[in-house]
Amino acid sequence: MTALHEPGALAPAPARVEAARWAISLVFLLNGAGIGLWAAHVPLVQARAGIATGTLGFLLLTIAGGAIAAMPLSGWLSGRWGTRAVVLASGWMFAVTSALLMNVGDVVPLFVAAFAFGASNGLLDVSMNTNASEVESARGIPTMSSFHGFYSLGGLLGAVLGGIVIGAGFGDGRGALAAGVLVALAVALCARHILAAAPSAHGSHFAVPRGPALFLGLLALLCFAIEGALVDWSALLLTERTGADPASAALGYSAFSVTMAACRFAGDRLVLRFGAARMMAAGGIGMCAGLALAVASTHFLLSALGFALVGLSAANVVPVIFSAAARVPGMSAGGGLAAVATLGYAGLLLAPPLIGSIAAHSNIAVALGVLSVSGIVIALNAGVVKRG
Repeated sequence: MTALHEPGALAPAPARVEAARWAISLVFLLNGAGIGLWAAHVPLVQARAGIATGTLGFLLLTIAGGAIAAMPLSGWLSGRWGTRAVVLASGWMFAVTSALLMNVGDVVPLFVAAFAFGASNGLLDVSMNTNASEVESARGIPTMSSFHGFYSLGGLLGAVLGGIVIGAGFGDGRGALAAGVLVALAVALCARHILAAAPSAHGSHFAVPRGPALFLGLLALLCFAIEGALVDWSALLLTERTGADPASAALGYSAFSVTMAACRFAGDRLVLRFGAARMMAAGGIGMCAGLALAVASTHFLLSALGFALVGLSAANVVPVIFSAAARVPGMSAGGGLAAVATLGYAGLLLAPPLIGSIAAHSNIAVALGVLSVSGIVIALNAGVVKRG
């Protein structure tokens, strides 16, 4: 297999690289857990603040605005100070702001907390993926699927923890505060093992998407749009459509996360066996079918099964796109990855408020049903990720 080292780069010791691999994997897991915990708390935060569905959509748009504003800053900071410093700083910010978001009740402080949460998540998203690409380069073999597997596993753990916390009567923010403290401590514990690659003299960790990178970024945007919609709207869909209570509704996102995590940990082997294009085409079709099942059914188990199918299908689409982004002609591997990831995450963050706007004029089932078309678009354009 072709190595991924930059020409002329001095490779770290294998033991150091493996320690760095597990350290950044833990960061991915913690980030996913924070998002999963937030997904479980969305209905409770809405009820506590007394805001309508349309206002909730604007709250999610504020999160998106914070993240998108911070993403280019994350690339610049990584180029100047190295990804390790940005990962640590943004990881601690994410722990604090996620706990804050789930504890405030008044509308104005809630929107301020939402912007801060989005900004910290945007900084962390870009920096941890860039650091992961540095670890992958140092290992010399594809590893990106496993990193995203840890993110999905974290989403599962966060959603399950959210259900437990809510069921135990700590959904008023106390559970989220305790979780934030644990995340901050965990980031501190893994700090010394995160790979400290030399900062880029040209700040090449971020680039404006263009040409093939733009096309790959748009496909990533569609996949992330589905994932982002499920983070913020799956629990509400299950409560409105199936009559599930908030604690049970949190299991809908859990079903999505567990199948996605399981398939991502097997992703590298599946791509080698079936090919990147086939995996991406099957993933797009499966995402469309899963969303259609979830929104059409009024039975909790069938809707949860639909979410599970979405997770299974979407699992390796983004890792495959990221792998192709590292091979974009005329761009460095890190620059291509950062450009595609930034545009992709715009879908993760912008889709939920757009879904909220559609739901405000119809209902959440119709809004998520419209989003299922994204899976067909992904499937039809799967050939773009073929090697060579």
